[in-house]
Amino acid sequence: MKLNAIRIPCTNLGESVEFYQHQLGLKWAFGDVADAVIGFKLGEIDLILEPEEKGEFAASRYLGFSVEVTNIDVFYQQKKALGVCFTGMPEIQPWGAKMTHIIDPSGNSFSVIEICN
Repeated sequence: MKLNAIRIPCTNLGESVEFYQHQLGLKWAFGDVADAVIGFKLGEIDLILEPEEKGEFAASRYLGFSVEVTNIDVFYQQKKALGVCFTGMPEIQPWGAKMTHIIDPSGNSFSVIEICN
């Protein structure tokens, strides 16, 4: 078994596409706004943007996944300069990684980590 895709609910698909493609730098894989589904590649995983559905697939929540970067401080500075919103500066966690969280235009958040040796 392996992870195949992560679905992200969006309040505005156009804004979300701009954010994930241009601010985060993800590569478009399939779909478009007219189809109401857009896929990006995040490593081997499809990151799928779709319109939110009130209730089970609502936006403005913690998405429950983490992306790993090699240098979180550089990543933070570069993305901050592009207008990416973070919950705060990266901080070392008790379990050994350095972490912050990104907030997308729909109010969804996910973790960014650097594994510290």
